[in-house]
Amino acid sequence: MFPLNASILIRHSRFDANEMKRCFHSETRYFSILRRPWDLFQSAYNFYGKGRLEKTATCFQMPIFFVNKGENLTVHQFLLKAAPLLNDSVPWYFRFRNFQAHDLGIDPMLTNQKEINKEIRRLDDNMDLVMILEHLEESMVLLKDLLCMDWETVTETHHLKKREYKRTMQFETTKHKKAFAGLYNIDLALYDYFNKTLWKRVDAYGRERMAKEIKILPKSSSKSLKTKQIHPSDNSSEEIKQYMFENSGRCELP
Repeated sequence: MFPLNASILIRHSRFDANEMKRCFHSETRYFSILRRPWDLFQSAYNFYGKGRLEKTATCFQMPIFFVNKGENLTVHQFLLKAAPLLNDSVPWYFRFRNFQAHDLGIDPMLTNQKEINKEIRRLDDNMDLVMILEHLEESMVLLKDLLCMDWETVTETHHLKKREYKRTMQFETTKHKKAFAGLYNIDLALYDYFNKTLWKRVDAYGRERMAKEIKILPKSSSKSLKTKQIHPSDNSSEEIKQYMFENSGRCELP
């Protein structure tokens, strides 16, 4: 339940196609971005694991606190412990179980592949573009084309050129790989599907045309856009606050 007549939504949110289409006009463009699931998992563990040895947990530290129980675990040790424990009874479980699927409105607990494929197709029908972080330049060219904007409005080359996303550590054993596949089954399927659709769109755009666009990415900073943002500020209606509260992660321990 978002405010009506908003211009743009850029805050953290969970995708709800029906609700967003109710609030935005019919020509609104919907786009998102996916990251390689294994890299996202490691990044999330390092990010949410800050202070993971504290005796009491905050929302920020869940569900790492629930899994680690005070132990200082490596990424791989956490993975093996988390695999059988994380489900929808654990506060903020989705941070380490199909995180991207959750944020895109898909139930992170789905295991039936036919249902998963159905949800991915539904998402594809409702998204105008799903970008891939590991192919950021191609993604930004497609975004520029989708939004009919010039480069200075869309992005900053400084960020694109200097920030590099590289693979970090690899699976130690097949046991770790299997545990990860169980926790991120939907995210892996999402990444595979939309990585393929991205390159189909690149082909439709034209490989030579794409290469030329990437070469002329501007060096100037992006222009500021004055847009209306959706945010649960003090002025938000109680109805909106209640909706956001009910649809956010739970903080209390089970």
